[in-house]
Amino acid sequence: MPAPEPRVPVLGPCVFGAGRLLPLIDVTSKEITGVRADDDIEHIHRMRVASRRLRAALPLFSSCFPEKDFHHWMHEIKSVTRALGEARDTDVQIAFLKKYLKAQAVPVPADMTGPAPAQSYAGDPIAALLSRLQKRRGLLQQQVISALDELEETQVLSGIQAACPVPAAAGRGRRRARYFGMLPVAADRIGRRLAGLDRFEPFVHNPDAVFEHHAMRIAAKKLRYTLETYAPLYRRELGKPIARIKRLQDLLGDIHDCDVWIEQMTLAIIKQRAHRYPKGDLPGAAVSAVAPLRRLLVNRERCRARLYRQFVRYWDALVRTGFWDELRLTVLEGQRTAVCHQPSHSVKEERAAFVQLATMAPEHAAHGRTVAALSLRLFDELAPLHGLDFRDRALLDYAATIHDIGWLMGQVGHQKKSAELILSCGDLTVPVREQGIIALVAGLHGGSTRSRPTGFWLLLSPADQKRVRILAALLRVADGLDYLHAASVTDLHCTIGGTEVQCVITFTGDVTTEKARAIKKSDLFADVFKRTLVIP
Repeated sequence: MPAPEPRVPVLGPCVFGAGRLLPLIDVTSKEITGVRADDDIEHIHRMRVASRRLRAALPLFSSCFPEKDFHHWMHEIKSVTRALGEARDTDVQIAFLKKYLKAQAVPVPADMTGPAPAQSYAGDPIAALLSRLQKRRGLLQQQVISALDELEETQVLSGIQAACPVPAAAGRGRRRARYFGMLPVAADRIGRRLAGLDRFEPFVHNPDAVFEHHAMRIAAKKLRYTLETYAPLYRRELGKPIARIKRLQDLLGDIHDCDVWIEQMTLAIIKQRAHRYPKGDLPGAAVSAVAPLRRLLVNRERCRARLYRQFVRYWDALVRTGFWDELRLTVLEGQRTAVCHQPSHSVKEERAAFVQLATMAPEHAAHGRTVAALSLRLFDELAPLHGLDFRDRALLDYAATIHDIGWLMGQVGHQKKSAELILSCGDLTVPVREQGIIALVAGLHGGSTRSRPTGFWLLLSPADQKRVRILAALLRVADGLDYLHAASVTDLHCTIGGTEVQCVITFTGDVTTEKARAIKKSDLFADVFKRTLVIP
């Protein structure tokens, strides 16, 4: 029987992706004329935000586009975003200095295209800095225009538009088809962004962790953009969590702006103090040149300290009110009813969907059935140890049945590929949380258990994480007992001791390899059950 051809990406995620990408392309395109004219700094701000959102959303739907085109588009969009970002950051600095000088009652110099006059350095170095920033902004505008020329010449935006599928007519059934296979994938990707932000939590209460606070701002921004991309899948379109994370991002952004000024002023003071004045200069010239820089430095340090206190209070409030736990629960269970499956089918029909999915890799289907049978025997024999229920047994059965479908895409990394295929399958009628658990268990059936999944794993409660580890431990041993795919091990019986679990197997033929492999893969088993596995 010939193997079936690999599935192409389902249309549902691609249609959904088109609905998220096309509006961003429209906003980006509409701002190009205003950015070229450079008559209002808001044009470059809006285009920068739109391009960043497009840059964040496009990789989420990369499977919908030819790989070569996708990488080309990402390269061009990154170039434009970088040019817009540098120009926008300079606009913000110029606006701040103008406001600062006005508050200090210092004459604000007009925009300049040539070198700053020498007297501005002697009069007020901050005014001279403003002049240099204005000159630099003119040079950056040329880089922005060059980037826009490249973007239009390569027709990146029109290329993405042409590659996006056209959504079908509206309707309840068509709406579900549009979101086919989206919910578990969305949850996993949001979980990954949460993990990216969570890794910086130890630095929240460290006021000197400048680099980590900046990286935390970037992580918060990526989380926010990912939430915005998948918002239509969830009730109230995740309005509350998006607003909370935007506030967190804004605070960290303002702190970063202060850090940039603090670094610049510190270096400027050091440079000014090392400056050698020509003969005839007044002895107090050095003091008059450094004093304004020091005042600005003190101003930004005080502002940074105030913003940092606000940030810490805000973060602590989010933790105290359970915001992060609520967000994880929302991502797992807060999907809109219109995009979810109909009420669950019978267990028989439910299992049939997994059996059907296993046919994606038909040469491994028999192995899946054998591993499922051995996994369930282990589950039943070790019931006094794990204390799980009948539903957990069903999840183990499903995970074992399809644990090797990743072979469809090659042997290397097939465990990870199996998990990805399970997450993206829209034919499974189990809830999103259970589909993620099944994917995690299947993904842990081989290889090292040290590296934990960073997406769905983070979303799960401690009880569910423990459940995943227990089920994966059983699956790993069962998979080892059928390592050669020969179905030589037909049954087993386990005796639970204080320090070990002895499993006596029933077999046909030589099973030396299978026993050795099962023992080797019992590392997670020993960690979970605190007992050594023995197979005589």
